[in-house]
Amino acid sequence: IFEAGGHKMILANSSYKSGSDEQNNQLSEMIDIVKKYDPNGVITGEGAMTKDLIEVADVDFNNVNITSIIVVFVIIAIVFRSASVPVLLVAAIESAIMINLGIPYFTGTTLPFITSIVIGTIQLGATVDYAILMTTRFREERNAGHTAKEAAQIAVEQCSQSILTSGLTFFAATFSVSLVSRMELIGVLCKLISRGALISMAVILLVLPALLVITEPILRKTTFHWLKKPEITEKKA
Repeated sequence: IFEAGGHKMILANSSYKSGSDEQNNQLSEMIDIVKKYDPNGVITGEGAMTKDLIEVADVDFNNVNITSIIVVFVIIAIVFRSASVPVLLVAAIESAIMINLGIPYFTGTTLPFITSIVIGTIQLGATVDYAILMTTRFREERNAGHTAKEAAQIAVEQCSQSILTSGLTFFAATFSVSLVSRMELIGVLCKLISRGALISMAVILLVLPALLVITEPILRKTTFHWLKKPEITEKKA
């Protein structure tokens, strides 16, 4: 384009979308070519800046995810005074998040690079309430004298209305925005959040109760006063 003061500017147009793997690979090849001829040469523009932002933000995003998980883990550990309950609940919540973020991979959908951090934190914060509600009710029913299976069944019956109401409201609010939004980023994020609400409900209502029944012996041994009454003997058929 021009040459002045010992510097030259070369304009290169790419047919790839900014932030895509194809353009990032193309930029890496271009950087190698530029550095071959001029070690001080640089590449700038939307694609290059987006690539740099992704690389820099990736470390920060991982730190944020780890920190949020640790904070939620500590809060649950303090509330239940347990070493195993936080592991169980965080595992259930993270599995719901992984399912939500894994669907685009199998459908071949390209997501904005900030998607993982936004969905991870929002879905984590929303799902932890459902998980604590279900676990607390399960524990109450165990203390009321019910077996683990009976306690899980009652907990699902009593908590399902609250969880479904909250989850479906969350789904409706975000899904409607994804339909009317003209901004691609907002539309994609709201679509993932709405889908995450449904996945979280399914995991908490269908998977978590089964996990509570299976791991209940471990929960009793690793939780301070899991059962306030003397240990309840399971009913035998």
